[in-house]
Amino acid sequence: MVDGQLTRLPDNQHYPFDQGSMEYHNSQYLRTMSDLYIKSIRSGTKRIEDYFKELDKMSVTDAKSLLYTYNILLNKSWENINYDNDDYKNLLIKELKTWNSPIDKFNELLDVRATKVLPKSYLDWFKNDLRCSLFITNLIYNVFKNSAFKGKDELITAITSFLPYNIIYFNSHVNNEFGYFNRVQIIDDWKVSNLLSIKSTYLKGRTPDKELKWLDVANHNQIEWVYSYIDNDKDQPIILKDVFFPETFEEKYELVLAHLDTLSNIESPNIGTEKNKGYSERSYMLYKMRKAWDGRKNYSSKNEEGDGIIKIYKKNQTKLEKLIAFSGFTAQKMINNSIEQMYDQLIKDDTEAVDKDDASG
Repeated sequence: MVDGQLTRLPDNQHYPFDQGSMEYHNSQYLRTMSDLYIKSIRSGTKRIEDYFKELDKMSVTDAKSLLYTYNILLNKSWENINYDNDDYKNLLIKELKTWNSPIDKFNELLDVRATKVLPKSYLDWFKNDLRCSLFITNLIYNVFKNSAFKGKDELITAITSFLPYNIIYFNSHVNNEFGYFNRVQIIDDWKVSNLLSIKSTYLKGRTPDKELKWLDVANHNQIEWVYSYIDNDKDQPIILKDVFFPETFEEKYELVLAHLDTLSNIESPNIGTEKNKGYSERSYMLYKMRKAWDGRKNYSSKNEEGDGIIKIYKKNQTKLEKLIAFSGFTAQKMINNSIEQMYDQLIKDDTEAVDKDDASG
């Protein structure tokens, strides 16, 4: 405080504090500001309109979290949708003006947010990672079973918008028994410990990269085949079926990995072939899939020249998908047609001319 005025750190600066500390600092600032305005209004030196003007200076993050908290308190969580940035403050102030004591209601929102809302810094480990987000979403499948998310952005927005304001529900309904050798351990703060333990258990126990080397995200035929193989499993079809709709082959690949991550990594004497048991659910699924793929690949190699595998540059994958959608051809037919067309344009005429010369000579 300088000369009787509250000061706060500018939002556009970088400071050596984590996000949780900064959110706490902002909450303390807003609470202190509210308390000062209560005294000033009672003494006649300020008006309630001055208070609303001060609230208009809130960050978008504060306004959004407090508006969402307000809606949840009034059982209006369905109104927690994405608005334009300025609308969060406008809507919050509009709601506060309906109360006889808007400052007291604002302070109540601050208290509820501090005790019941999860700081978004706890979502950093999966908010930009589709594979992790799919896994977390599947743990509370019942929440989203009637929803439909087209592509990565929609799904990640949904789970990262739901968790902070429904962490109590998450903690009481999440399926912690997802069959990993290391179990989820809940200690410390009830609000965050469950999610942190899930993070630790999941990252340590998910499908290792070395077991996934045979999968090639650039091989669209393989990814499509693996996806179909899993989805045709009557006992455990692909996770989030009819909830998440991948838009690209990369997203379909991430969904395959997330599905494998949900399978238990605990070995069992009852899982395996008749002669070779002792697999875990996950390792047996990988064994069956790879064996089936290798058999398919070997069969194809006997019936086609070459190995049939062509790697597409990443920058061209989207272009190929659009061509496939436009033409109705498969990727294989599209590539083979292109080869034939280029051959006709560049080589065929010259080859035929040489053949004619040889024949006449």
